[in-house]
Amino acid sequence: MTDVNKGNYLVALAIIALVIVSVFAIMRPGMIAGPSSNQRTITVNGAGTVEAAPDEALLNLAVNNQAPTADQAARDNANTMSQVMQAILGLNSVSPMITKDNITTTDYSLTPVYSQPNTCLIASNSAQAMTCTTATQQLVGYAVRNAIQVSVTDMTSIGRVLDAATQSGANEVSGITFTFLSGTYANLQKQALQKAVQDASNQAQTMATALGVRVIGVVSITPAYVYQPYLNAKMNAAGTGTPTPIQTGTLQVSVNVQVVYEISSS
Repeated sequence: MTDVNKGNYLVALAIIALVIVSVFAIMRPGMIAGPSSNQRTITVNGAGTVEAAPDEALLNLAVNNQAPTADQAARDNANTMSQVMQAILGLNSVSPMITKDNITTTDYSLTPVYSQPNTCLIASNSAQAMTCTTATQQLVGYAVRNAIQVSVTDMTSIGRVLDAATQSGANEVSGITFTFLSGTYANLQKQALQKAVQDASNQAQTMATALGVRVIGVVSITPAYVYQPYLNAKMNAAGTGTPTPIQTGTLQVSVNVQVVYEISSS
């Protein structure tokens, strides 16, 4: 390659490099999202809340028992829990019917049970005198706990489900969680979001009017969802002549949004 040709080649490379750099310099600003430095904005926080009755109840039940041997304790527990499940699944008054898909095992434990190591007896001749003996712990048996969660969507049948469970052997009711089915929650969330956005818009218009400016667009919006299922107090259900009364109450779904609006004085 001659010196002239070599010089022309280097010039051509320099021109190409300059063009590439210029293209990136032009494209880069358009690739960065966000308001420009001279853009004027106001930021508001909107809130929206929707209240509705729950359409699902999660019943937490358990069977606790004790026997001299681990095998006997496990078999007794299994028999009792089978009776509990059959009683629940056999409720014809529940609509829709409870199936095995509505029952989930949440906990199972088998633990040894020991006697208390220390015993103290009050002497018969004096209320103040005490005789205490120290002995090593003795294995006295085994305890089994089998816990299940039952999903009920017929809110009027909760009491009947609890009664059927306790009458057939469940001896622990650790609480009821009231909540929404996924489709219901999605619909309520949408309603709450619409209210939150409308609240933010109303605030922005009020602020703009007070400032003598006008809102010309939305720069950004950030939602935050708030929902807490209701868990009632722990209770001990017992079989009675009438169904156990249960009040479901209502739950709230809330949405908070932070909206940045662009404003203009013209």
